[in-house]
Amino acid sequence: MDEEKIVVVGGYVGCGKTTWIHQQIALKEKGFPQYYKKILYFKPGTGKFQIDQKRISIDFPKVKVFGDGQEEKFLDELESADMAYIELESNLGLGYIEELLKDLPYYPVAILPPLCKRCRWHSWGKEILTGAAIRENFHQLETFRLVNTGKVIYINSFNKLWNEITEHIYGKVIRAKGIFNLDDGRIIYTEFISDIPPIDFLELNLPRYLQGVPKRFSGLELVGFSLNEVSLLRILENSYLPSFGISQYQQELKSS
Repeated sequence: MDEEKIVVVGGYVGCGKTTWIHQQIALKEKGFPQYYKKILYFKPGTGKFQIDQKRISIDFPKVKVFGDGQEEKFLDELESADMAYIELESNLGLGYIEELLKDLPYYPVAILPPLCKRCRWHSWGKEILTGAAIRENFHQLETFRLVNTGKVIYINSFNKLWNEITEHIYGKVIRAKGIFNLDDGRIIYTEFISDIPPIDFLELNLPRYLQGVPKRFSGLELVGFSLNEVSLLRILENSYLPSFGISQYQQELKSS
């Protein structure tokens, strides 16, 4: 098996691993569809919180996406795949990939901040790419993950919440990303990286959900220091549309 058929992407949190993979899939699927008819994306280490897996599956419906607990399914599909990307979470050691792939060859890509000169990723990666300029102590990072599937958030409350997150009201946030169901039926993706100008949220390519409680995945992930989870959970609960009022609100939207 050609080593470049399986690309394993590692590096520090917030440097742009998922963004790079997203760009590579877009390039291959749109630029060379005749050669890349079957692409796989596997991101272990996030448990039931699969925000990146969900976004890839929405943006590229033909890509087969895998998460924790689907290792065997991924390996079964690997032989017939034209291309496969594996994104290593920072909580997984390099031994994980060796155990997963056994003797299968792969192409290791490390995405690192520009000031990172020598680290374990340099000796591992065959290709070293410069990512976002994260300047934090990675060994002291905290991660907050919340699955809020079934929740609908008021758009005004979302804007206020996201501004407070990016202004570090709930702790020093170096990276944030989220998928949210809005009260007008849209589902959006948004992300933030410290020291990089914030971007507008992206409406995902799904039909508006205007029938009952949304069953599609939504969630929020923050990475940083001294994260105030209690305050964050409180403001989130106050931002959601009450479950008993979702159907009534949707009926009002349909008739407006």
